[in-house]
Order: sequence, then structure tokens, then C-alpha cells
Amino acid sequence: MTVNELARAAGVDPGKVRYYARRGLLPAGRDPGNGYRSFDAAALARLRFIAGGRSLGFSLKALIRSLTEADAGRSACPQVRSLLDERIAAVAAQRRALEREEARLKAIGAQWAAVPNGLPDGQRVCPLIEAARSP
Repeated sequence: MTVNELARAAGVDPGKVRYYARRGLLPAGRDPGNGYRSFDAAALARLRFIAGGRSLGFSLKALIRSLTEADAGRSACPQVRSLLDERIAAVAAQRRALEREEARLKAIGAQWAAVPNGLPDGQRVCPLIEAARSP
């Protein structure tokens, strides 16, 4: 398969194929007729693994560790399960942080309800920003 064929088969941009190939993550040969990179089914499987992991929010560095396990003949699944657990915890922490930020913004909105609209007077543009205080 060419770069474009591999990209199409895996549903990724050809630039990603080139990048991963440069990083040594995708085994590639050379077409003797034109010198272009050529990829086999193993490269497609690796690319699908990388693309799938990236779609779950896993870092490329973590996926490389999993590929290294697989290359050594060991199951990458325990590590992938751990990556998922870490990702779930990170998303939960982000959700909690967003909930705190939402509450803070709602409190500011409640403060602003009591502040009249003002016109720019050379000293300030809008009194709402000056009235905003973290609760």
C-alpha cells in the first residue's frame, strides 16, 4: 500500500502516516519501481491501533510503550486497560474543574444582575468586569 492507500484504509490523514513512518512506528519498505514507501497489513494494524488510541485521548508516547510491548511478544492489553483507567480519571478531574468554573461564572452572573449597565467614560469600558469578584 502507498501512503495514501494506507491513510485511506485507516481513516487518517496521509500526513499522519508520513509522521508515524518517520518516527519508526510503521514498518515500511520501498517500491523498487518508483522508490515510494510501501506498507503491508502489519503497518495498517499498527496505524489503526495508533489512530484508535489517539481517538481515546491516549498520548502517542503511551501508545509507543504499548507497541513496544507488542513488538516484544507481550500483550499490550494490560497497559491499554491502565491507559483507559488513567484517561477516565483525567476526564473526571476535568469535569470537576469545569463544574467549579461553571459555579464561579454563575456566581459572577448573579453579581452582575445587580450592576446597572454603564457607558464608557474614559475610565472604564464596562463596569461589569470591575464588579466581577471570585466568590
